[in-house]
Formats: sequence, C-alpha cells, structure tokens
Amino acid sequence: MRAILLSLSLLVAAAFAPAHAQQTAPLPGLTEGVEYKLIEGGKPYRGAPGKIEVAEVFGYWCPHCAHFAPMLEKWKATMPANAQLVLVPAMFDPNDAFARLFFIAEGANAVGATHDRVFRAIHETGELPRNATIPQLTAFYTRLPGVNAKAFATAQKDEATLQAKAANAREFQMRSNIPGTPSLVIAGKYLVLGNSYEGLLANASRILKAIGPVPKKPAPKPAKPTATKPRT
Repeated sequence: MRAILLSLSLLVAAAFAPAHAQQTAPLPGLTEGVEYKLIEGGKPYRGAPGKIEVAEVFGYWCPHCAHFAPMLEKWKATMPANAQLVLVPAMFDPNDAFARLFFIAEGANAVGATHDRVFRAIHETGELPRNATIPQLTAFYTRLPGVNAKAFATAQKDEATLQAKAANAREFQMRSNIPGTPSLVIAGKYLVLGNSYEGLLANASRILKAIGPVPKKPAPKPAKPTATKPRT
C-alpha cells in the first residue's frame, strides 16, 4: 500500500514540477546514474548553516531500514566535520503513526534513546507490530529509559509543530523523488545510488568528498614580539 501511495505521489509531483527548475551541477569525478542521481531544484530537508546535510529517509516498519540503521550509525563517525546526518521518517502515508511518534520523540529530545530501540522492538523482539497504533507507540515510548515523560507529553500536545514537521518531511520526499526506504539525500541535491548497503554508504562518502573539502580553520596569528626597553 505504501509503495502504491508513493508511486501516485511521485506522479503528481512530476506533473506539477516547474519546467524551468534549476539544473544541479554534476559532481567532479563521479557519474550521474552510477553513484548518484541529480535532484532538479532540490533543497535540504532542514539544512544548517555551514553544514552539508545527509538526510536518511527511513521507516521503522521497514526491515531494510532496521538492517541499515547500525551500519549508518557506524558510518556517521567517518563523515567530515562539515557534514550532518538528519533522520527523516517516511511519509508515504500522511497518517503514519511511526512518523508522528518520531516527531514527538524529536521534540522531547529523545530520539537518541528511542531510535534503535523501536527498530529492535519491531524486527527482533516483537514488542511492537509493524502496523502499531499511536496509543500502542505512545505507551511503548513513555516507558523507555531516557524518555522524559513530561517533555514527551508536552511535545505530543504541540499539534502545530507536529503538523509542520510532517508537512516538511512529506514535501522533502516528494521533491526528492524518494524511490523507497532507506534512501540517502545529500545537500538536498544528490540522491545516493548503490547496489548494496555498503555501496550506498561508499557512494555517499564519495559524494561528500566531491562536494568539497572540509574547510580548514584559519591559522592562528603569530604573537607580536614584546618590545623591551634597552638598559641604560
């Protein structure tokens, strides 16, 4: 069902895409269609000043994402200092309960404590079904260690922020033509390609390198010599 919804969404996006969308420059040393696919008119999901955004579109219900998650976490340590990994819950279904609970956890600063745990609950321990409801997920999240129940409840009541985050995630996935999960988009412009999880991460590293080197810190200015008065 999610695949059908995604296909319909992509068709609608293509039909209304502006014909004059700005072309993204090719990456030196890489081949479009092999390591990456250009995203016309692409923009980062959120973007932070001075950072190259690496956005992963994932779904907790996706077994491939569950397998990929620890690999991505390990690869994260190899990213250059000017790159930033951002998680984007898949919004193929606008009412996806897992996506909503991710945004709530994000608002409560609890993603670090819950992300891996939710994957394991679905795909390893069976504590959660793949079609879990919002009440089921709420009960699960609030009993996890590291989750502040008060902050979680506050984030859950902030409907305006939750709706805005969901709309932003869905718009990002539409304009990026996300084919499925997991997917990586770099700088909002490059959809990473690969025939395996390892290949996907290797190509992501190549793209980050091709975009540009890590900016070097300016060298400290030499201290001025202290003038000494001649002895008389």
